[in-house]
Amino acid sequence: MKKVLSVVTVALLFLLVSCTSTPQSNARAYITSITERSIEASFRVEVKDPDKELDTRDFKVRIQKQGEDYKEQLVSLDQGQVKTVSFEGLSNETKYHITVLGTKNNKDIELYFKENAITTKKQGDYKNDPIPVTTKEEFTKMDYQKHYVLKNDIDFQDSSITPLFNSGSPFRGSFDGGNFTLKNIKLTNENDVYKSYLSIFGYVSNATIENLKVDNIHIDNVEKPYIGIHYVSILVSKVANNDFVMNNVEISNSSIKVVHNLNQSTTNRNLYVGLAGASVQGTFSNITINNSKIDVTQNGVNGTATGEQQATTGTYIGGALGLVEQDKGKGIEKITVTDTEINLNVDQDKQALSKGLVYVGGIFGSYRSDRNTQELVTNASITINHNKHEETPDEKLDTLYVGGIAGSMIKSRLNNVVYSGNIILSVSDTLNRVYASLISGTATTSSTKLLASGTILLTTTNGTQNASTFEIYPYTWVNKLLEVKVLSTAQITIDSNVIDLSNYEVITNVNDLIDSQFVISNYKAN
Repeated sequence: MKKVLSVVTVALLFLLVSCTSTPQSNARAYITSITERSIEASFRVEVKDPDKELDTRDFKVRIQKQGEDYKEQLVSLDQGQVKTVSFEGLSNETKYHITVLGTKNNKDIELYFKENAITTKKQGDYKNDPIPVTTKEEFTKMDYQKHYVLKNDIDFQDSSITPLFNSGSPFRGSFDGGNFTLKNIKLTNENDVYKSYLSIFGYVSNATIENLKVDNIHIDNVEKPYIGIHYVSILVSKVANNDFVMNNVEISNSSIKVVHNLNQSTTNRNLYVGLAGASVQGTFSNITINNSKIDVTQNGVNGTATGEQQATTGTYIGGALGLVEQDKGKGIEKITVTDTEINLNVDQDKQALSKGLVYVGGIFGSYRSDRNTQELVTNASITINHNKHEETPDEKLDTLYVGGIAGSMIKSRLNNVVYSGNIILSVSDTLNRVYASLISGTATTSSTKLLASGTILLTTTNGTQNASTFEIYPYTWVNKLLEVKVLSTAQITIDSNVIDLSNYEVITNVNDLIDSQFVISNYKAN
């Protein structure tokens, strides 16, 4: 009887073994570092064959979702080698099994299997699988963490919109304009304009905005001027992360009209204005701005009281970017601002509260990055009217920094830049200082290939601007006259006195100095 039971037991064990799915050898595959995205996934594969039972070191790696054919890749792996295998073209929010097969005695054997090993993400979770945007409603409801692509022009038909993102939920995704156009927005409704971060996208972080055109976009806060620090732009108001990217963007036929610090409250506030960005960091490249306008009116300018340190206080207005923040910014290049007006009116309605600081430039209000910038060209016209209140004391006079390219340059160098516009300054009284130059109002280091063909005209109604600097480019170094040149139209006139520019070589053509094709092709005389 015992013998019969033993035979039956052995038979049952044999039957159980034959029915299991355990590998038919000691070889095993190992899957690690699974990365799941919306339409792709990757993982690392290693195969160990301690007894050298396998015919080859070639393996079939498969993924499969329930009820469908598998996707397969052939992978060769040496003993101890690990390879990353990637699969693309997957479905969103879908589970996939992983199988690894080897061969033994010319037959496939299973070295690894795991059910539902991969779960792909939602569309829009990753940049390579963006959510399509085709309507105004889809655009205005974008999520701050998602990725989007514009599939057609959108005409907002002169309607107002609320800035999309704020400091509590800054934009961290991406928006690819697909070279389509957002057009006809009038951001004027008082509930929309009464925002610290006033622009289409508002407050952004490590986001990307690229391949986008905007046309006929108008921002006007006259219905309800903001009381507080104000960041105003067509596209982005505040950039809070140095990994932000704006590339291949065009702004046309657009305008910003801002009134700020009205009736000089007990504390004036900072103002940052730029058509592409207000207060920024990160990368800005291939930015084209044409036929647009900035109008700013202030009753007072924020600044520093006697003995205080200058920080980011003041008013910053740039044709493209208001303020490039201290030691931030990278890859800021290839920016053109053409046929664009920048107008600032400071009309003190009472004595100033402190020494106001004003920075105005055709491209940058102030550039404070520690990275150099290059390939910049503008013929923007800059007009500043400043009326001092009769009771403003000398220790609270404003300081004005104005340049065709930048109001001020700190730390970094310029390369391949041209200014060909006109700067008109009308001042009621002597200011603390005026720094006005055809390239940059102030600069702290040398630069290369700077060309000016524009003009500066300053008129003071009462007195003169004695403690001031008027130049092509105000920094001095050994090779300055080799790197800074003028066209015959360059001229600076201060209170009827023409500044002597005879030290500078007059050249005939832009390409006699400039070797950037971007600058040459976008140069336009005013």
